[in-house]
Formats: sequence, C-alpha cells, structure tokens
Amino acid sequence: MYGPIVLLVTFIGFPLGLIIWNRQRVKGKLLAFIARKDKSVIPKLCELRNDFMIFERRAYEVYPDFVRICRYPMGWPAFLQELVPTVLYDEEDSMPLDWISIDKRIGRSMELRSALDENWMRKLVEETAREGSTFGINWRRILPFLLLGVGVIGLVVLFILR
Repeated sequence: MYGPIVLLVTFIGFPLGLIIWNRQRVKGKLLAFIARKDKSVIPKLCELRNDFMIFERRAYEVYPDFVRICRYPMGWPAFLQELVPTVLYDEEDSMPLDWISIDKRIGRSMELRSALDENWMRKLVEETAREGSTFGINWRRILPFLLLGVGVIGLVVLFILR
C-alpha cells in the first residue's frame, strides 16, 4: 500500500526538492574560484551586489568580460545542477583574473599611482637597495663567514709551514 507512495517520493519528490532548493540557493549569487597564497583554489558561492562580489567582508569587482558560466554544484547529476556565473580571483586582488591568460591582468590602482608619481624610479631603487642587492646576496651575513673561513685556512697554512 505504501510502496508506490514511497517510490514517488523517492524518485520524484526528492530530486524535485533538490532542484528547488539549489535554485533558491544560487539565486543572486556568483561562484568565485579564489586563488590563495598557498596555491590552493577555493570555490565559494558569494553574494552579488551591483558590480561587486562579497567574500569574507571584502568586495571584489565584477567585469562581464571575465565571467564564465559554470554548472553548480559540481559532481551532481546534470539535471540537478544550475548554471551560475563564475569568476576567477586572486585573494589579494579585487580585480578578476582572465581565464585564458591568468598572468595578464588589468592595471591595478597601485600601478596607476606609481606610474603617475614622477619619483617612482628613485623610490624603486631605494626600495631595492634597502631589501638587498639585485642578486639576493646578503653580504652582512656572508662576510663574517668568509672572514672566519679565511682565518681557518690561514691557521692551517701557518701550522703546515711550521
């Protein structure tokens, strides 16, 4: 008696409920793949407000050129998935990354500011000198070891000659 009802609920009601629940969940949201410093990528369904996407109390800009359509949630059967706009971001940059050539980005505000600054070359040279030489050699650490090595070699040569 209850067999047909259980079958209807299992094979029609449950998938229908999942479809409705998934549609409500992705409504007004954007799927963002966020690349972190540790080279991991996090897919996150984020709220979309005007031209900005909100993730962890930070606003990221959304440009239509960098938006792709993706099925969400991944791994589910196709009839249960919804099409969602998807964007790729670097965690530290509010500008979206291009899906095709990730290394080519739109100019950032700090780059624009440095380009407009007439003393940017002087500041760049000072910053480089402060951090160390261009080859990354820190002579303040290496010089004592070199002097110690020369002293040990000198002592060995002195004892051999005696």
